[in-house]
Amino acid sequence: MADVPRTIELYGGDASAILRFQSDRPELLPYATLTAARSSGLADFEAVYGVYEWQDRPLMLLVDGDRLRDHGDHIKRLRRAAAMRGDAPYLGIVSPGTLTVFHVALDNSGLDTARVALPAGDDAVVTIPFLGNARPEAAHRNWISDVVLRLLTVSIDALVEEGVSDGDAISLVGRALFIRFLADRSLLGPGTLPSGYTDPSVLFDDPDAIAITSSWLDQTFNGDFLPLSHEVVGRLR
Repeated sequence: MADVPRTIELYGGDASAILRFQSDRPELLPYATLTAARSSGLADFEAVYGVYEWQDRPLMLLVDGDRLRDHGDHIKRLRRAAAMRGDAPYLGIVSPGTLTVFHVALDNSGLDTARVALPAGDDAVVTIPFLGNARPEAAHRNWISDVVLRLLTVSIDALVEEGVSDGDAISLVGRALFIRFLADRSLLGPGTLPSGYTDPSVLFDDPDAIAITSSWLDQTFNGDFLPLSHEVVGRLR
């Protein structure tokens, strides 16, 4: 295993600013989707070590380079997964004494294109301050918001084309999004899933599943949660 804290210090960082994903702590709550992916056993996330914060905000998702499986493809998958699961704009691959940094993004760019040019030689000690000051946070945040908004809009439009009213379409998509929010944070398990289901990923796969899940949402939270008309409830049943 790479000595991540030591390498971070060599590149001008503060080892105490690393939040490891090894155990649950209150400080990790903002990274629940990342820690849940790691603890659930997703193969790509086994190499994720933690996150480096700069001025109390996520700067770089840290990966133990010794645990990468297929290197190039694994890094590409982590870049894309991190783009939808956290706010850190960089992915840092830590190998013994070496830090390689990539932009986090949903694109399919090659590693050479995605790699961040870092100060070399004796100037390496200013690397992390350089990344902190050059953080592309505004563009990254807006870009992810645009992706999510586009996906929601496409889903709502597809339901409307099937004859679902605008209000019901928004409610259905909102309910599906909320289920995904719960699932990503490992809040849906054997004791909390709707009766008869063991996999949260199928809860909106067909009308029967949607009807059961919607009933569970109404009972678990309240009857006014993204209300559905009697017409659409009847169609689901």
